Formats: sequence, structure tokens, C-alpha cells
Amino acid sequence: MLTKLLLTLAVIIMVILLLAKRKPSAVRVSLPNTSVSPGLWRRYGISGSFLLLGLCLLSYSVWYWRDQHKVVTVTIVSPSGGNFGVYHARKGDISETKMVTVEGVHIRFSNAERLEILED
Repeated sequence: MLTKLLLTLAVIIMVILLLAKRKPSAVRVSLPNTSVSPGLWRRYGISGSFLLLGLCLLSYSVWYWRDQHKVVTVTIVSPSGGNFGVYHARKGDISETKMVTVEGVHIRFSNAERLEILED
């Protein structure tokens, strides 16, 4: 969800910057022996901001991928309290109604069962 928000924000910023460049130009009067040099912000600022935004998105994507592949210990406790099971699964493989263990076992659980997730 956060990735979609950041991507949308990046697209909006790019469109604003492109539209700012396309301002209608006024009549240009050229003066002899005068050179017009854009400021450092115009020259390097826009490309630097896109580079910074790209690095931020890349670092967030790598962090999210590592977090979703972290192995956690999951304890499933039944409502009666007598039965419980302990499994190891990746964070990304756990959903509201099922999970996939590290060994590849698919486990579905009911709404009454309680999950206890411990990060190793």
C-alpha cells in the first residue's frame, strides 16, 4: 500500500516538474555577447531529486522484501486451550485464514483459533 502511495507521489511530482518546464515562452530578445547559464538547481537539482527518489524507493523495496522473508515462529492455539501447534513460517506467507510453513506445509485455521507470532 505504501509502495503504491510513493509511486503515485513520484508520478505527480514528475508531471509537475515537466509542466513547469513547459511554461509559455515570451518573446526572446538576444543581446550580443551575453551567455545565459542556468543555475545549479535547474541543471542538477531535478535529476538529483529523481535520483534521490529512486534510491528511496529502491531501499524501501529491499527493506520490505527482507522483512517479508523473515522467518518467525507461529503458535496456533485452539479455543479449547488444550491443543496447540508450533510452526516456522515466513512473514509474507501468513494471512488471515492460512499460512505456508518453511517446509512447504499449507495450514488453514478457523476464525476461533488464536495465532501467536514470535520473531526469532
